[in-house]
Amino acid sequence: MRKVVIVALCLAVPGLIFLNAWQGWRYSELTSRISDLERQQKDLLAANRDIIGQIAYETSPERVSQKAAALGLVPDGSIPVSRLRVAPQVLQDAAGGPDTGSQGAAQVPAQVPARESAQ
Repeated sequence: MRKVVIVALCLAVPGLIFLNAWQGWRYSELTSRISDLERQQKDLLAANRDIIGQIAYETSPERVSQKAAALGLVPDGSIPVSRLRVAPQVLQDAAGGPDTGSQGAAQVPAQVPARESAQ
């Protein structure tokens, strides 16, 4: 019985030392990987910030008008705009009317003021 205890201790002590060394190695590997991922995240956030700035620049009204002018698209004030008058009954029918019982129908105002085109 005593020999079994001595053999078990002789095997357990080196095994525990090995497990401790392996855990330390794993810890250092994971720490290195975390550092790499944090660096990558920082780079991606900086790139994302730059892209958002580029989007804001490209969609600004000044830039859009520059691009339109470069393509030959210039605002033309001579395009006629037609406005239609719609009878209130037609609007009420389009909205479902009061007697149809439609609960989720879009609410359209009964009278829409007509605007005249500027010519």
